[in-house]
Amino acid sequence: MNTPTRGEAHQALTALVGDWAGTEELAASPWAPAATATATCRYRSALDGFAVLQDYAQTREDGSHLLGHNVFTVDPATGETLWYGFDSYGFPPGSPGRGGWAEGTPRLEKTTPRGVARHRLTPSSEVLIHEIDVKLGEATEFTPFLRARYRRQS
Repeated sequence: MNTPTRGEAHQALTALVGDWAGTEELAASPWAPAATATATCRYRSALDGFAVLQDYAQTREDGSHLLGHNVFTVDPATGETLWYGFDSYGFPPGSPGRGGWAEGTPRLEKTTPRGVARHRLTPSSEVLIHEIDVKLGEATEFTPFLRARYRRQS
């Protein structure tokens, strides 16, 4: 067996590493009404650089919380970036979100029994933009679900 090696996709993930905090605008969903929220995201390199772990905490304007623990890694067979997510809503992660990087932005798509979500994370030295568009249930078009802007914390 050939031992996998870290490549460009692993290196690209390091742009997410750090502590981030900011605001989110969320559309209504079957799980919650439209809202604004504050959130923190903590990304850490793990497994000798083969993964990035994220801990996420969101507080909505009504005081409700969503917590998440996510694992980003790279499929050694395809080179795709993979995203496994766990959250306090309790849905099992199933298969990972998959995708790649374009112009410094990972574009990942995840399909679940509830629908399809397209994530775009755009990191810079001081700002991280996270955008999610969804196609839920019988919908035929994607619609904006989350627009977030986080600032790097010292």
